[in-house]
Amino acid sequence: MTNFKQYLRSHLKANLKPIIYIVTVVLFLTFMIAINEEKTYSFGTARFQSTLAVPVMFMSILSYVLPVMEFSFFKKRINLDCAYSMPISRRTMGTAHYISGLITLFGAFSASYLLNFIIMLSRGENYFNLKPLIPHYFLCLFLGFAMYSVMVFVFNEANTMGDGIWFMVLYSFVFVFVFSALTEMIDGMPTLYLSSAMPFGAISELTSQYQSVVENFKQTVIFWNKPRYYTGFIFWGILGIASAVGFFLTFGKKRTEKTEEISDSWFGYRTLIPIYAITGMISFHDIDIVIFWVIIELLAFLGYTIYRRGFHYKKSDLIILGILPLFLFV
Repeated sequence: MTNFKQYLRSHLKANLKPIIYIVTVVLFLTFMIAINEEKTYSFGTARFQSTLAVPVMFMSILSYVLPVMEFSFFKKRINLDCAYSMPISRRTMGTAHYISGLITLFGAFSASYLLNFIIMLSRGENYFNLKPLIPHYFLCLFLGFAMYSVMVFVFNEANTMGDGIWFMVLYSFVFVFVFSALTEMIDGMPTLYLSSAMPFGAISELTSQYQSVVENFKQTVIFWNKPRYYTGFIFWGILGIASAVGFFLTFGKKRTEKTEEISDSWFGYRTLIPIYAITGMISFHDIDIVIFWVIIELLAFLGYTIYRRGFHYKKSDLIILGILPLFLFV
């Protein structure tokens, strides 16, 4: 525990300048966006917008930036020889980097949220219903934790920084394709806002509902009354907790020599490429343009080319690529 505290303190001190830069930029942009928000008119009444989406937007962006900032160090083999020789376990080291990123994420979001709140107060007490801000703030912290944890986990499943960024991008939209395909296949399946199947979509939908109440357009938050609204919140919450647990259990267990090699994790290309191809064909099966499915097949080839870093396909890759046209025919 002593080594952990010392390492975390040292790491935060080393990252102090980037953290200050991040918070400063976030505060500056929050102020510029919120203070210049003009009045909107509804039923002849002048209203200011609460701009709750501004701090949420920065939290969503940082959920992608901070995993790269905190863990790209571990994607260089030359760095690991030094790092893993320190008197601290790999898991403890990974935990310190995880907590450092989470502190930065929550700190920047909280600073932006507080500044936005102060600007709202400056508009006058009659413009806004401020009570819903309390649950909204803490719910956003939870979803921010979930987004960050998912991205940390998938980034660390890659063996290179470039693959880690690709994994984060692909996981941002893969569940949109999955839920869309399930809706096509299963009659009577409960509808879901597909935007909520994206990590930043769930928090955006939550914020939109709370913003309507804060701005006195609605009396109650209907987000919790309809499954199509809160299903995304629950889904990403569970996935975020599972990702955090998965990260703590697996970090540092890869052999050092795998670093900078092909990313062959089951949470990476080898699973994502077939899922995207198959669910894409299912989701758009009623489009009478054959070229669309040809494009999907070509994108799958491109995906495997990126995965293998060239035209070095394995037999399993060729089997899947051969099955896709057969799957489409069926």
